[in-house]
Parts: sequence; C-alpha cells; structure tokens
Amino acid sequence: MEIDEVVAKIVELEREREQIFEDSHVTPEEHPRLAFIEAELPKLWDLRRRIEAAKAAGLSSVPVLPPANPSEPDTP
Repeated sequence: MEIDEVVAKIVELEREREQIFEDSHVTPEEHPRLAFIEAELPKLWDLRRRIEAAKAAGLSSVPVLPPANPSEPDTP
C-alpha cells in the first residue's frame, strides 16, 4: 500500500467516524462499524509512519511487516 492510499483511507475513516458522532448518538447498528474504525485507524497511522520512516531512510519499501492481527487465525 502506498502512502497516498494510506492517507486516503485514514481520511475516509475519519470522515465516517465524524458522521457517526454527528448527532451525538451512536445507534446499535453503528457500534460494530465504529469499533472497526476505532481499531483500524491506529494501524493505518502506524503504517503511514512506517512508510514515511522507510522513505526517509532511503528504502523503497517497509522492511518490517506490521504485527499480525490477533483476531485473525494463523495460517501456515
């Protein structure tokens, strides 16, 4: 994923989160989506920082993969 894609996704999720909170009331239907957004944003910010650090170091890609998602099953 390129830095532009990461930033675009961050902006998209931030806007969606703002829309959910717009009326100061989160409906039961919105809770799962909000939970996903709240979990995804820190990962995207971390990825953005990793990409920027790699580029600043003169690398063409992120040398260390992000940590595995503990909610996903391990695949051999």
